[in-house]
Amino acid sequence: MKPERPKPRTPSEELLRGAKEFHGHRGPFLTLGLRIGLTALRLLDAEGWFDLKCRVRLPLKVPETCLLDGVQFSTGCTLGKRNIEIEEGEEIEAFFEKRDGGRLHIKVRPEAVRRIKEALSKGMKGMMEEAEHLLKASDEELFLIQRV
Repeated sequence: MKPERPKPRTPSEELLRGAKEFHGHRGPFLTLGLRIGLTALRLLDAEGWFDLKCRVRLPLKVPETCLLDGVQFSTGCTLGKRNIEIEEGEEIEAFFEKRDGGRLHIKVRPEAVRRIKEALSKGMKGMMEEAEHLLKASDEELFLIQRV
């Protein structure tokens, strides 16, 4: 099955509105998940939905698991289609495989996770400020990226 158009590869107000509606609120881990997915789509030149598989390894506890909704929403890799897998891990990382064989490993930098957790301790204002920062931060600031 081929989609009518590829998934967006950059943040937009429409994407953020949809992700917030899907997840229930717009926090930093949701935003980080969106960034992971958008980065994978862009670097693998993937359309999303059907030409991509994803495996996410992370601590299986809230708020970290909010990241999963961001990855699902941005890539179209969903539990229903079974093209996303989730594993327990201490760090946050995602492995993407495009149907044509392109592969990518995205690991969230520990300092990015520390920054998010500090923001969460500051309440709603800190959460929203960090979510905005995550949208504008460079891939290099947030991730260690490796083609495999």
